[in-house]
Amino acid sequence: MMRALIALAVMATVAIAAPIPKSLKAKRAFDINGMWKLVEHNSNNKPSSTDGMIKFWKFTDDSFEYYTDPFTKQGNNPTKLATPDSDNPEVKLMQGNCPCRFERDGNRMVWVYTTDAKAILDNCEAGPNRYQYVFELVK
Repeated sequence: MMRALIALAVMATVAIAAPIPKSLKAKRAFDINGMWKLVEHNSNNKPSSTDGMIKFWKFTDDSFEYYTDPFTKQGNNPTKLATPDSDNPEVKLMQGNCPCRFERDGNRMVWVYTTDAKAILDNCEAGPNRYQYVFELVK
């Protein structure tokens, strides 16, 4: 009986200490899908008006499109978004070379991108050579 308990304890310790294969790790929930309304804009660390800017944007995991209102698409060419690291779905590449990052809190989403292909965006804060967009989810 004692040997069985010791063997069980050793097996449990080994199972706990073993690394979890990447393929079995749960993906972090992150969802940008939906229609969003632009409510704030910041360009190169300077707040700017959203007047005259496209107000409605429809995001999917791999693209976004512009809308003149929540129901009318503007143009036919979606902008592509790639997710280079599935463990960090909030970090993407726009059109293959512009780093961008998303942060979502309920019905509010912040998106920042830069034209510096070598930049690492570890947050969505405004700053030099950063273009920040703040959206509210359209219901």
